Amino acid sequence: MNLQFHYIEKLWQTFWCSTAPSSDGSTSIPSSDDDMEGTIPREKLLALCKYEPVRLWMRSCDHILYQALVEVLIPDVLRPVPSTLTQAIRNFAKSLEGWLTNAMTSFPQEIVRTKVLPASNFATAF
Repeated sequence: MNLQFHYIEKLWQTFWCSTAPSSDGSTSIPSSDDDMEGTIPREKLLALCKYEPVRLWMRSCDHILYQALVEVLIPDVLRPVPSTLTQAIRNFAKSLEGWLTNAMTSFPQEIVRTKVLPASNFATAF
């Protein structure tokens, strides 16, 4: 809503634990066991993602997410959209695939493809 698209990259990096986010204090990787409560250990996340039903569920959830993003970013398709907003959305959409691929560098390609396909489909809409 506030066009703070750069937070998506940091959130993905933190969740997939492949690279540490920048040190601006907005998102951080847990530094202690207490901070890790409620997180999935990387090995378990990887094991879960290897199951086809889980990948299908992830893809379905991602489609729902990106559809909701379209509805938030462009709530009324008949109303003119300022060119600055249009460009910001296009830049965001074009960046998604790279951000996600970078965040998941240590995951098998089959899992990365599961996540990247819906992001790529979203990007083509813009």
